[in-house]
Amino acid sequence: MAAASLLVGGLYIIWDVGVTRRGHWSFNPRYTGTARLLGLPRGEILFFFTVPYACLFIYEVVVAYFGDALWFHWSPWFSGLLLLASGLAAWRYRGQGYTRLVMLSLILFFLVQFLLVPDLLATRAFWVFLGLSFLAFLVFNGLYTALPTIWYNPREIWGIRAGTIPLEDFFYNFSLLGLSLVVHLTLRGGLPWLQ
Repeated sequence: MAAASLLVGGLYIIWDVGVTRRGHWSFNPRYTGTARLLGLPRGEILFFFTVPYACLFIYEVVVAYFGDALWFHWSPWFSGLLLLASGLAAWRYRGQGYTRLVMLSLILFFLVQFLLVPDLLATRAFWVFLGLSFLAFLVFNGLYTALPTIWYNPREIWGIRAGTIPLEDFFYNFSLLGLSLVVHLTLRGGLPWLQ
């Protein structure tokens, strides 16, 4: 779990540093303090390691108690449609930096998931893990955006919000947790074609 959190968290920190510098969002020093590392508050950096790790722990608990049986048959066509939809959305919203990058992160997730853990999206454990993780996300990201700890540049997002949470944050969270899980499962069990 730690290795997956470090690998994926490191990738998302690079993303966060880049978009912060480009002005997609900024951090409110009233709540984050003024100390920065690579332009990010320390809590923001810790987020990318602690949250995926905690959510991977949730996944392992779900599997231990409920198993990871397939819920339904997953066709490669479903993956293709998700890749296509994410690609079209990335192209459609190419002028909105955060929205475009979120859609590109979905492309990355769906592609890596299809190649490494093709049946993942058909398992009960994945959806229970995601549901429990998103409950925590709603509480904590809702508080995070309500304070406001972070300011989003309105030119870089759709502007649609669930409460105070930009809609893009839901896709961002999905790709962060999904990629962390795919890397975790791959590292734990090896690559499927090598088994």
